[in-house]
Amino acid sequence: MRGRGWVRDILSHFIILSLLGAGLFFLYKKAMSTPGLEDEHWVSTVFLAAFIILGMMVFIFARQLFSRVKLERFHPGNPESLARLNRMSRFRLPARYRELQKRWPYARNDLRQFYLDRGWVPLESRPFDAVLHRRRRIPSFGRPPYVDRVVLFYHPMLNVIIVDQTLKMCERAIRNSFGRAPAPRNVVVFMTDMKNEEEVTSAAAGVVNYLCRLSKSVSLYPILVDFNGGRIFYPLDTTLIQRVHRLSHFLKRIRLTCFIRQQVPGANKSGLPVDTDRE
Repeated sequence: MRGRGWVRDILSHFIILSLLGAGLFFLYKKAMSTPGLEDEHWVSTVFLAAFIILGMMVFIFARQLFSRVKLERFHPGNPESLARLNRMSRFRLPARYRELQKRWPYARNDLRQFYLDRGWVPLESRPFDAVLHRRRRIPSFGRPPYVDRVVLFYHPMLNVIIVDQTLKMCERAIRNSFGRAPAPRNVVVFMTDMKNEEEVTSAAAGVVNYLCRLSKSVSLYPILVDFNGGRIFYPLDTTLIQRVHRLSHFLKRIRLTCFIRQQVPGANKSGLPVDTDRE
């Protein structure tokens, strides 16, 4: 997340690491040219350890540089912040996916079927489009079996308030059902086809800013599919959740994105609007 003086901090760290590297290299060349030291194994060992430590410092600096520059907390009511979010290419599909709802009239039903075809079991869905879970392949030892859960939620006039309220509703449902159907890994897929790009970007800020962690072993990963704008938003910072959860959510997002990408070549070319009442 960007803060005041972040450029100065980055430059100062870069200068310090550069001076350390140059100084270490100078000392190494000096030691290797000094009679009686070039053949001492302990000298080479000391410099090898020093270069390894310097390499670790460079690696840590690179990670901090990425975090400080890229992991900005976007403000839904700030036009400049939303403009930066809107310019991020990582969330955009190719231009041919814009106004996808016109060529994919049954998107909501097809997305639900996408999960059903992969072994996900539907549950009581209200007030969502669909709630599905799939049992995990780990022994339960007499306790309720662990499951993964996916929630599908469509709204024609999505905004950041609806996103926040829906996320809180999902959080409560996860906690309330954990005793009878424990779901450590949860995904909620927001869908909208509204044409107000700025409003969708504002809603997306609530998804991009979300930290995903409900407890040490429970996570909730939101994805927002913008059919009209051809964009797929997801959280930028997932460092608070377990690595296995990060990998699971990443794979689910990639599979969902691949399925959406497949809709354009064989999509309906008639330009029909989305049938939001089809079940």
